[in-house]
Parts: sequence; C-alpha cells; structure tokens
Amino acid sequence: MKSSNKSVLPVFILVAIILTPLIFILGIAVGNEIKMNTVLSADSLTSWISAIATVAISVLTFILAKETWFLRLAQIAQMNEIRKENIQPNIGIQISSSRHALNLMNVKVSNKGRGIAKNIVFRFIDRNGKKLDRNNAVIDSFFQLNIFRNGISTLGIEQEFNSFLFSFLEIGNDIFDTYLILEVKFSDVADNQYKNEYIFDFSEYKGIRDIGTDPLYQMAKDLEKMQKFFTGLSGNKRINVNHFDNEDRMKERFEFEEQIERLRVEREENT
Repeated sequence: MKSSNKSVLPVFILVAIILTPLIFILGIAVGNEIKMNTVLSADSLTSWISAIATVAISVLTFILAKETWFLRLAQIAQMNEIRKENIQPNIGIQISSSRHALNLMNVKVSNKGRGIAKNIVFRFIDRNGKKLDRNNAVIDSFFQLNIFRNGISTLGIEQEFNSFLFSFLEIGNDIFDTYLILEVKFSDVADNQYKNEYIFDFSEYKGIRDIGTDPLYQMAKDLEKMQKFFTGLSGNKRINVNHFDNEDRMKERFEFEEQIERLRVEREENT
C-alpha cells in the first residue's frame, strides 16, 4: 500500500504544477471581466507567467532527478542481488538407507549452490528451539563424525561428504521416538551469512520393510566374485589342464585306423 502511494504522489504533484499556471491565467481573465480595481499590465502578466513556468520547470526537473536517482538505486540493489545469487552456496543434509541393507543409514552433506560454502557449523535443536544434549544415541552417532563436532571450513560447488551414520539394530526401538532439527549455518566468499534447517522425524521409519536386493548391489557382488576368480588364475595357483599335443593326435589316429581295420576283418569273416 505504501509503495503504491509513493508512485501516485509524483503524478498528483505533476498535475498540480501544470494546472497552477492555467488557474492563475484564468483568475486574471475573470478579474478583468468583473472590473477589479487592480489591473495588471501586459508586461506584468508576462513576467508572472514566465516566473510561474520557471518554477514549474524547476519542480519538474527536481522530480525527474529524484525518480532517476531512485531508479539508479533500484538498479544497484538489483545488481547486488544478482551478484549475491551467483555466489550463494546451499548446504543440504540428507539421511538415507544404504543399498546393502535397509537398517543401515548413511548421511550426506552436499553443496548444491552456485558458490563455495565457508565456515559451516551444525547445531542440534528440539521442537522448541533448545539445544539438544549428547545423551541421545542418534546425536551421538552424528558427533562420532568430526564434521558435526567441529564443522567444515570449506565445501566446493557440487562437492559432497558421505559417511555411514548408524544402524537401526544398534540403537533399537528408541530411535522411533527421536525428533530433532539440524541447523546449518554457513557463509559465502563475500561473508554473507546463511542458515538452513532440516527436520528429522525418525518415527516415519516405523513399519518400513525391504523386499529383495538392489540389482546394482547384486551386480557389484557378482563382479567382485569374478575379479577374485581371475585374480587367482594369474597367481601361483596350479590349474588342472589336459594337454593335447601332436604326438597324442598321431596316437589317437593310429588307434582309430586299427579299429576300422578290425571291423573290416570281422565283417569279411562273417560273410
């Protein structure tokens, strides 16, 4: 509402300045018609009109200069905002199940922004915004990683940090009652400060089941078995191989010819 009033105000001022000389001239004409005692000469009337026109031009020039200055400030602010967006980092935190097993949880810290993130610090808070103590198994799992204790100095564009976090089997059913907010504070290369918050409600994992095996993980295991097999072939292990040389071929041919000759003799005897 305030911005619309500011944009309409110069229009009213401009209209008032344009109408003021016309109203003045109209007043003089009406005064002459009703034969007022004070009569202005032609030179005096011209001087008044010139003075009023000069004042109107001065006011209009001031308004134009003011609007130009406001437009320049808006352009500077827009350029600064574009520059800030081009160097703004964006730190993301993701917790997901491992491909090896559903109960194994991994954590990923990534920078999906356009600039380098600096001085990244983490803080764990509850629903009311109070800092959580390290008497929780999930938070203890986070603090086993040095980055969540001491932070990260820099994280480049599209750079990621991945690590195993915890196992549901180790923590037990108490994990389903865990609710925490992970607050992340960081800055860009120009020391502009940013803050993100990520909510982790582990009750959402209650009742989740896993069926089958990840095909990519199964393929990786099969390739690993093949790699171990071929590595064994290139080592010092002995391999049972039936060697068949030219002498064996001649011996096999001789035995074959003897068998043919014996069959021919038996046939002749029978006839």
